[in-house]
Amino acid sequence: MPDRKVVDIMTRDLTALTPETSLQQAAHLFSLMRISGLPVVDEQQRVIGFLSEADIIDAISPRSRDHSGIFLMDFGEIARKMRSASNAVVRDYMTEHPITVEESQDIGSVSEIMLTEHTKILPVVRDGVLIGIVNRADACSALMEDHWES
Repeated sequence: MPDRKVVDIMTRDLTALTPETSLQQAAHLFSLMRISGLPVVDEQQRVIGFLSEADIIDAISPRSRDHSGIFLMDFGEIARKMRSASNAVVRDYMTEHPITVEESQDIGSVSEIMLTEHTKILPVVRDGVLIGIVNRADACSALMEDHWES
């Protein structure tokens, strides 16, 4: 079935984070759901951000190398980051104004966005409101199926 659309492969699970969700809750949800990120929505379910595992790791993990590539161990920085992260909320670490896609977009164009923007998950919106997500694995599977069918 060539030229499939996002609507054909998207996950309609509307699990999302709010800006006030703690990083600890977000990390727990990622682990429980076995996902690498989730959209962040406002009270009207409009997508206002995206939080990924990388954002959480960045929040709690000190930089271990300087710009020259030399390993640094700054125990003060480790302690500061750990204290800060224990009270952190999604708003502090999310990517604001994330890339979103529409349900009517074709899978090929969405796959291209994922490759060029180095993203694994994209929120699917209708008039800015979250209606699902599409992930790289599903897009890859659909493209392979389309290739073998043609």
